[in-house]
Amino acid sequence: MDRRFRKSLKISSIAHVLLILGVILAPLLANWYLRRQRRDIVVIDLTIALPDIPAEAVAEAAAAPPAPEPPKDIPEEIKPRRQVQKSTKRVTREPPKPDKPKLTPEEIRKLLAAGAKISDRTSVPTGTFPEAWYYALVKQTMYDAWNQPSGPAVSAGLRTIVLIRVEKNGAITRRSLVKTSGNALMDDSVMKAIQAVSKLRPLPDEWGVSSKDIDITFDLSAGGL
Repeated sequence: MDRRFRKSLKISSIAHVLLILGVILAPLLANWYLRRQRRDIVVIDLTIALPDIPAEAVAEAAAAPPAPEPPKDIPEEIKPRRQVQKSTKRVTREPPKPDKPKLTPEEIRKLLAAGAKISDRTSVPTGTFPEAWYYALVKQTMYDAWNQPSGPAVSAGLRTIVLIRVEKNGAITRRSLVKTSGNALMDDSVMKAIQAVSKLRPLPDEWGVSSKDIDITFDLSAGGL
């Protein structure tokens, strides 16, 4: 029994020693094998031989003229045109002012006889106010308030006649169309003018009336522009 145990122990010891040697020698052998493989690698150097450039070609390239510069002056028809922006704002023209009514020679004689001073603004002394002059003043006031119509729908020579009633204190209490011009724009502009004036100069005391109906004629001096 003791003999067998010794033999088994001996075999076991030898096996452990061989195993340990295998573990130690295996990496060494692998490293040695790799180093040998690296020595067997052949390095191949590839170089490309470029052809020789003749000296004449180099001199010709150096003596070649430089590239032409682009022309500085561009013809007008080739130059890009500047875009013109159109304005979207609407331009409106003011209608022309109507001609101021003119006094007849008879009215001028009456004014001079009453002591009137003729200038840019004719003045009459207080207490004397000729009837013709009052009518001219009323007509002038209405013409100043009138925006004369313009455009292709109206033409020169149109005439509209209206009637107003003036109270003693100058207030206008009645407005009516007596004779149409046949043009709606013309008639509407005249009615707007007499509606815009609410009061005139008081009636002359010499008339001795509480109110006065006055006809006013509107003549279109200029047609459509």
